[in-house]
Amino acid sequence: MAGIRFAIAGTLLWTWCRARGVALPSAAQWGAAALTGIILLAVSNGLFAWSEQYLPSGVGSLFFALSPLWMAVFAFAFERERPSRVGAAGLALGLAGMVYLYSPSGGQHLPTWPLVVGLSTSVTWAFGSILHRGFRSGDLVQASSMQMLAAGAVLLAAAVVTREPLSLAVFTPTALGALAYLIVFGSIVGFSAFLWLMNHVPTTLASTYSYVNPIVALSIGIGALDEPFSWRLALGAGIITAGVAVMMLAPPAKRPVGGCLPSRTATSSRLK
Repeated sequence: MAGIRFAIAGTLLWTWCRARGVALPSAAQWGAAALTGIILLAVSNGLFAWSEQYLPSGVGSLFFALSPLWMAVFAFAFERERPSRVGAAGLALGLAGMVYLYSPSGGQHLPTWPLVVGLSTSVTWAFGSILHRGFRSGDLVQASSMQMLAAGAVLLAAAVVTREPLSLAVFTPTALGALAYLIVFGSIVGFSAFLWLMNHVPTTLASTYSYVNPIVALSIGIGALDEPFSWRLALGAGIITAGVAVMMLAPPAKRPVGGCLPSRTATSSRLK
């Protein structure tokens, strides 16, 4: 499903770029797009799709609510960006909510491996997002198409290697409608908009979607899919969301000169 989704979306965007007469990308741009696309879409989004088979959708959405927290960790580790005291408090609050929600005594009775894999997706998404900021992609739509094409190829290859079953019977009207929605709104519109934000606004601002998603997903999952509800789930989700919100409202982190990651300008010049 994930491979088909990104292969179709990437092909549509690539065709649109050719119709607009956009210059073909260089080998360096292909390499950068493939690297970030595989991390963001094949590894993070692909593993998330797998874990969602075994976890309630509302709980799964909380994984990506943690992405800004991991972004702050990576920014400190690689670029020595020290968060303010308010930002550090938000980080601690969000992590505390995660521990509270997913602790063995939490009563959620969530399967271990899907939970571990799901939690790892927020880490890889944060890392890929920060890595993306270091590359100059040229045309945004073309960059998005290249990332999707690279990720789609990897996901389809993984499906073949793991011998995932596929038959015409699974292409029900409901499944096709969901797939079409993900292709248009999740990939072509949503992911491209996220890339645009990552290129034009601070990372924390671009990640504000992450504390809206859980509320929407929990409401739809519980209301439409009859997924289990508990006050512990609501409290844990509230703590995580509050932690991310505090981080968003905190003063910008101070970034000293000479970080460990290459600057965006320096990296861009090497990729031209």
